[in-house]
Amino acid sequence: NETPRPDVGGTRITSAWLLSLPRRECKYRFRHVILPSRSSNLRSCTRSFYPEELVNLVDALEIPEVIRTHSRCAFKGIEALCLLIARFRSAGEQYELSMKYNRAQLAISEVVNELVEYLDDRWKHLLDFDHNGLLTTEHMQQYADAIYTKGAPLRYIWGFIDCTIRAICRPSRYQHQSYNGYKKLHANKFQAV
Repeated sequence: NETPRPDVGGTRITSAWLLSLPRRECKYRFRHVILPSRSSNLRSCTRSFYPEELVNLVDALEIPEVIRTHSRCAFKGIEALCLLIARFRSAGEQYELSMKYNRAQLAISEVVNELVEYLDDRWKHLLDFDHNGLLTTEHMQQYADAIYTKGAPLRYIWGFIDCTIRAICRPSRYQHQSYNGYKKLHANKFQAV
């Protein structure tokens, strides 16, 4: 008995195809939902992308023009990024992705894994921030205990978010990204715990 193989079909992701999508459809296909852990009191949040944002993101993240997987499958950078976002959106649906975007499940799995490794290697200097071990599990538990003993209603609060918004001149590039709708001005936003 042979196990059935999924049909591969749909449309390959290219910049031209992406920019031809209605903005609403693009935001639906390429959105990332962040689900908090069960122990946290945070709500889930969703980040959707417009077609031109995805094209700009490829440049901003310095994703190579062509990515070749271990199996020698070639992907354009925009296709790899979109498949990564689509894969994060629907964690168990590689079958669905292979039918939508005309790629084999193995190729999708490989490019997603390799792009994640590339992004981690390329940008790890921005992700590696706890050189002094201040955010170990033990330290966070100590912080949470100290805050709770001062009267906090919850036991698992270990820090507080501080946000600073600094106004800037209207930029010529990425104006939309730097506009702060809450303050109604262009700004850089700094957040810290």
